[in-house]
Amino acid sequence: MEEKTLNEKESLEIITRMIQETKNKLEVGDGNMLLLWGYVSVCTAILIYALLLWVQTPQVNWLWFLIPLIGYGVTQKQKRKEANVKPHSSSYVDKISAGIWKSVGIIACLFAAICMAFMFCGYNCWVLMFAYAFIIIGFGSIAQGVIIREQSLTFGGLFSIAAGGVVASCAICDIPIYITWAIPLYILCFIVMMIIPGHIINRKAKKLCRKN
Repeated sequence: MEEKTLNEKESLEIITRMIQETKNKLEVGDGNMLLLWGYVSVCTAILIYALLLWVQTPQVNWLWFLIPLIGYGVTQKQKRKEANVKPHSSSYVDKISAGIWKSVGIIACLFAAICMAFMFCGYNCWVLMFAYAFIIIGFGSIAQGVIIREQSLTFGGLFSIAAGGVVASCAICDIPIYITWAIPLYILCFIVMMIIPGHIINRKAKKLCRKN
């Protein structure tokens, strides 16, 4: 019994140390990724919002695909650059974080494929992607916030999921979702969920570097 208790204590200490070490490393790198995806999402949404008010044609909505195209392309380029400059081994918690966001990306592809299939059948269900942006990405932010113990990420994710619940409820109840409030809400969510936490994490990283 005593040996089992000792092993449990050791395991908890190891897990705690892994999380703390990963937190410090993620603060340095993860803030930039949050800022990248946050600013790309916000800038794209502002562009689409302006064009929809100006030209008022639904074809403008295809510009939403700029987010994964730009975001993924820059992310892969940055990863290759960091790997060449400062190669490092990933911890188990690093792999969990990567798995979370990889799952978020896979869900995005699946949802987009579903929307495409319905579109070819004469139905418009692209609001699913809008709800995805709020709810699924919000969940990813919460999970990341829990892993690195960053409350701003957790709060931002909760805020985004709540906003997604409103959008989904409107769609279910056949309440019109107008761009005049839906896109500004999208922009606000990504500011709260990614841009603000990204700046907070980078600021903490600078303080950590000064101490070390």
